[in-house]
Amino acid sequence: MAITNADYGTIRQFDGRDLDRILEIASASLSEYYSEALIMDLYDEWPQAFLVYTMGREIQGFIIGSRFSPTEARILILAVDQQFRNMGIGGALMQAFLALCSRNNFMSVKLEVRTDNDNAINFYRKLGFVVTSRLKAYYSDSSDAYTMWKIL
Repeated sequence: MAITNADYGTIRQFDGRDLDRILEIASASLSEYYSEALIMDLYDEWPQAFLVYTMGREIQGFIIGSRFSPTEARILILAVDQQFRNMGIGGALMQAFLALCSRNNFMSVKLEVRTDNDNAINFYRKLGFVVTSRLKAYYSDSSDAYTMWKIL
């Protein structure tokens, strides 16, 4: 059976037993390196903002957020396993994170995205994010990033 949208899965909070799969998805999906220690530090900072999307027992994607200020949250990492992309999983994770931010009385959310990642930029634009600035040499390979922002 082909999965055509994210309605078949579950979003739940990260659990320490999920770490190996999170690192696997991050390594395969993202050009930046994320260590086990960094992922756990991000989890410790705001555990409720570390969400995973599962179908059955397998994790297909995850999102990690942080508190940027008392009124603004930040999306640090969003990744979906390559074979499960374009099925609504990223959107479901984003909606869950944005709902969490609203419940926590944040007024806005920001994120950074590579300037050459057109798919991600378009994805975030569809969710109401706008480009607010360009960050020169933001990534470890000296690539630039856009800061994108959304009012809740």
